[in-house]
Amino acid sequence: MSKISSANGIPPRHESAPGASHAAASARVAPSPACVPRVPGPGLTQLPKPAATRQPAPPTRVKALRTLETRQRLHRLRKELGKIDPPPACAEDAHTDILAAMARAGLGGWTLPALSDAANLRHADGSVMVSLVSHTIVFNAGGAFRIIDLLPPGSVYFELAGRDGAAFVLPCVCAPVAAD
Repeated sequence: MSKISSANGIPPRHESAPGASHAAASARVAPSPACVPRVPGPGLTQLPKPAATRQPAPPTRVKALRTLETRQRLHRLRKELGKIDPPPACAEDAHTDILAAMARAGLGGWTLPALSDAANLRHADGSVMVSLVSHTIVFNAGGAFRIIDLLPPGSVYFELAGRDGAAFVLPCVCAPVAAD
């Protein structure tokens, strides 16, 4: 005899004698419930739709990608910036040279704020930081300048030394000087 109890509704497994009635064994088994279609509970009706019919989730962060056209424009500008000769002697000369390079690259729609603009950051060493949409230009007083790409990973887009090989120097991060 099996060790399974008949209290759980499962008949014991045993060999029945030949010719014995199977009715006695089935009498111990609980009758099975009638096949009734189940009604889904409230939790089942709330399952999400299949992925094919679902709208994509909104992006969690802004994708910092440039269009092909913008990349081509920036390439043309970099090429024209590389043609600046002689190197600028002061920040005003560098500003003028950048405007000329933008014109040569066919970027008439792009603007560059004047160095005297109140929105620019001025540093104690005479450097001026001009913030653009996705770039920052830092002009040294000696004419050297650096253009920094603000989109990740935040790399240097272009850098040019000033007159007589004056290398670009990043201004100190101390408090900026108030505009005149």
